[in-house]
Amino acid sequence: MCRSGSAQGFTLVELMLAALLGTFLCGVVFQLLFAEIRQGGALAESLQLKQWQRRTLQLVKHDLERASKWQIDPDASADWPCALADRQPKLAITPRDGSDPVVYSLGPAPSAIWRGDVLMRCGPAFDLRGGIRSGSSYLNRVVLDGVDRFQLHQPSGLPVLQMQLEQRTRQGGRVRLQGVG
Repeated sequence: MCRSGSAQGFTLVELMLAALLGTFLCGVVFQLLFAEIRQGGALAESLQLKQWQRRTLQLVKHDLERASKWQIDPDASADWPCALADRQPKLAITPRDGSDPVVYSLGPAPSAIWRGDVLMRCGPAFDLRGGIRSGSSYLNRVVLDGVDRFQLHQPSGLPVLQMQLEQRTRQGGRVRLQGVG
């Protein structure tokens, strides 16, 4: 059977509707894809922040292992081995060898490359194996940035510290870690 020329193919209206429907479906698929990428990025950032928080907990534990005593929220006006620059000292750890205390402080970042408030460690430098380099001078180093909370609590009668860390992500979320050292 032979069709006439007008009965073959699609009309312009049908082609326009098909193109519109195809464009709409592509838009939906791209929106879902971009949302998945954003969610994956946020998850990756949260996991990275958790890893950095665990590393910070290990660093504090390492300093506490060498301690003869520690003080939570020490006096900011004391003579510390490093300048605090408007940061609040949160923890001062006095080593057994009687050297200057290692001080963890929280406050404004030392430069614009850091996000928000930073947790800094004022203490002796480390060697390549992660141990304290003997005879090294004290250095102020950023341990974490974007810190919203760094709280320490010593349970009555126990020689341990409970630590709570909270950081914010770039998308405004929060990542929390609680640990004991």
